[in-house]
Amino acid sequence: MYDYLLVVGPGRSGSEFLYRLLRGHPSFAFPEIKERYYYRSPRAFRRARKRLDGQGRGQILCDVANLAYADARLPRGVEALRKEGFRILLVALLRDHRARAISMMQFRRSRAEPSALLGARRLETAVVRDRLTAERLADIFKIDADVLTLSFSALTEDTGAVMDFLFSLCGAPKFDRTPRQAVNRAVRARSLWLSAFGRWCGVALRRLGLRRLLQRIKENKTVDRAFFVPLADDAEKPRLSEESLEILDASAVECRRIVENTSRRVSEGIYLRKIGQPDEAISDCRALPRATP
Repeated sequence: MYDYLLVVGPGRSGSEFLYRLLRGHPSFAFPEIKERYYYRSPRAFRRARKRLDGQGRGQILCDVANLAYADARLPRGVEALRKEGFRILLVALLRDHRARAISMMQFRRSRAEPSALLGARRLETAVVRDRLTAERLADIFKIDADVLTLSFSALTEDTGAVMDFLFSLCGAPKFDRTPRQAVNRAVRARSLWLSAFGRWCGVALRRLGLRRLLQRIKENKTVDRAFFVPLADDAEKPRLSEESLEILDASAVECRRIVENTSRRVSEGIYLRKIGQPDEAISDCRALPRATP
């Protein structure tokens, strides 16, 4: 059984859905907010772990940190926890690069993020730049911890099988009371200025340390309806240039090769890399071509 389950994203790849699935299971414990980044502070992790052990729950401490995949502190943070004897499972979420880019563009528009306010071309460039690259994925597989890779399609279309495998891997009993409907769908801002105001309020709450309040606000359906409306149809979807599509497709091929060459295929969209498995492909990651926008 593991002590720490860390979902390393990236965003718009099913992290919110997985968070909702795991949060209802009695074998998994979550902090007051989804993204706690415990690997950045071993002291905070030890305190949280001690509270769980003191209560005799024996739960796995979970952390769904979308931006961890691009965090330079991730490898040394996980290594520090491993040296203290904690058992760690990394969950890497992968989504079709094109679909994720479009979803991320919609997400940034709805939140009135700076890259979206500067025009469609600037938004497209920012999203392509922030894609999951082979180098970033290779850094995850270089970490001395078990890595479970889940595709977005498997997680959302074959949820039961994915969760049953994850539960068995973690030594947790099956659990049928988890929500199965999709969450966090792409939406459109009801008002650009209202969305911008909400975004800056969120930044202020985060800076003030009111993360628990911010998490409750984000999950409040009334607030969600006040700020956002569903997308009308496919006509509202952003379009990607041929140049961006080529970059995204090249990154997708490289990422898929890393996963397939370093992990055991459990079933369609599910791969597992256990510590001690051959990792020749990982050692050759630096030789992979770098696709840049």
